[in-house]
Amino acid sequence: MTATVEAAPPQPEVTATAGSGRGAALTLLTTLSVLYFAVGAVLVLRYNLFDPDAPSRVANAGYVFMSRDPHLSAIGFVWNPLPSLAQLPVLMFAEWWPALKTHGLAAVVQSAVFMAGAAVMIRGIAIDRGLKPLWRRLAVACFALQPMIIVYGASGMSEAAEIFAIVWCARHLLRWVQTRREGDLAWAGIALGVGYLARYEVVVAGAGAALLVAAVAMYGARERGKLAGSALMVLIVVFPLATAFATWALTGWVVTGELFATLSSRYGNDHQVQAAMQKAGPLTRAASDDWVVISARLLGMQPFLGLATAAAVVVAALRRRVDVLVPLALFGPVLAFAAWGQYSSTTFGWFRFYLLAIPMVVCIALAFWSPARDPGDERGAVLTRRAGAALIVASLVIGFPVTVRAAMDDRIGNQQLQYGLPQLHDPERYPPGELWYRRLMVDDRRLAEYFDRRNLPPGSVLMDTFNTWGVWLASGNPKQFLITSDYDFTAALNRPWDFGVEFIVATSPSLGDSDAVSQRYPTMWADGAGFGMRVLSVAGASGDERFRVYRVTGPPAPPRS
Repeated sequence: MTATVEAAPPQPEVTATAGSGRGAALTLLTTLSVLYFAVGAVLVLRYNLFDPDAPSRVANAGYVFMSRDPHLSAIGFVWNPLPSLAQLPVLMFAEWWPALKTHGLAAVVQSAVFMAGAAVMIRGIAIDRGLKPLWRRLAVACFALQPMIIVYGASGMSEAAEIFAIVWCARHLLRWVQTRREGDLAWAGIALGVGYLARYEVVVAGAGAALLVAAVAMYGARERGKLAGSALMVLIVVFPLATAFATWALTGWVVTGELFATLSSRYGNDHQVQAAMQKAGPLTRAASDDWVVISARLLGMQPFLGLATAAAVVVAALRRRVDVLVPLALFGPVLAFAAWGQYSSTTFGWFRFYLLAIPMVVCIALAFWSPARDPGDERGAVLTRRAGAALIVASLVIGFPVTVRAAMDDRIGNQQLQYGLPQLHDPERYPPGELWYRRLMVDDRRLAEYFDRRNLPPGSVLMDTFNTWGVWLASGNPKQFLITSDYDFTAALNRPWDFGVEFIVATSPSLGDSDAVSQRYPTMWADGAGFGMRVLSVAGASGDERFRVYRVTGPPAPPRS
């Protein structure tokens, strides 16, 4: 690779940002955090529009210190812990604003701050690359104001933390390619380690980073000691990720007996996908193996992804620049994994899984600006910068409307937050009362109120929170529930009449076979398993019966001989 790769330290404009830039960065972080949170709060409180995955992570955080049996491991091991850990301090304020817990707004705080942080990192990359203020602002707007970035910054989901971590990593890898400072390589590795605590897909981003670092280090190193030096560079960037990976797996194994609960647990992603495929419902359609659908979702998220990728490869080949390949090495593997996962039905093909296409294109555009000037190739540098500028402008002018249109097409935008966009635009054509996704968690809140009115003592209601987390979250008396994370849950499930359990919540078999109550008592839903009397039935958002509440009547009668 070339003198661009082996460039001298960047111009002063690359590093002289710490002083005056901190105030602007803090202002940007605060402004965008408030914007994203405001959008999320309105969607949840005014329109009841949300993805259930977001408040379920709030419940995981709440179990840690609000449940009947509080402990840190109650946060769970099926999903990565960072989003829920970030919500722990926010939930402290639920005493004064209950909606942080009951409506899951703590998750919105988390995603808003992480997505705003990603925008600050985009700004940092723009400064590092030497963009003038106008182009810097346009680049930030191209990311921060992209419609799906706003939606998922406001969603409470884990994508915001993932994007923050990978953009953070991209910034430091771009610096390292230019300067070879080991400190930047270490920060890139730390970013990947943090990202893994948000989403498992960061592992493939780490693999891409390791390959890039190995290639650059081996090519640029001197013949003597080349392999050892390259291996050390790779070790620096992968060590934090490997540490996070091993620590999380071993902790899960010690606590639950499962190294990778998301794969092996009956609550994990694999089991959920298999159950959905067996039912052949709408989730099966989401996991379409049609490459036309996959391409539509990918390019609907960012229509210039293919063009930007091709341009980066051309620039890398013709101008012998490695830095433009950094975004491809980090974001590309995650997007490829999402496409493969949808094609192979390993994961659900949610539109949001392709969200990384947005920062990928922005980072490619920014990488086209080089902070290390090459007087011998000024014309090539100008053309490359113009290509980056064209990508930013095209994404703003054309990309934004295309993404909105794609999200409003239910064949592409296939989750609640996309379904709701047409309704918000045209409520007369899409009456809220007829839309199932506008009634989510209404049944959970109704059931929570039913129990709250009874002023029950701790541990009076036994339920598996895999499907009933919303009931726990909506309740003003969460200690009345004896839940899955409680240390005595299994014992109480085996003999509820000996543990002071008054009610058991059974969930419909149509929701899957993961519910621990149904696993232990296969006839509980149908007849109370011989020791329960049905006292309440609750319909879900689709109108189908979702919950049945049984009062515990005592030990079942012994079988007749």
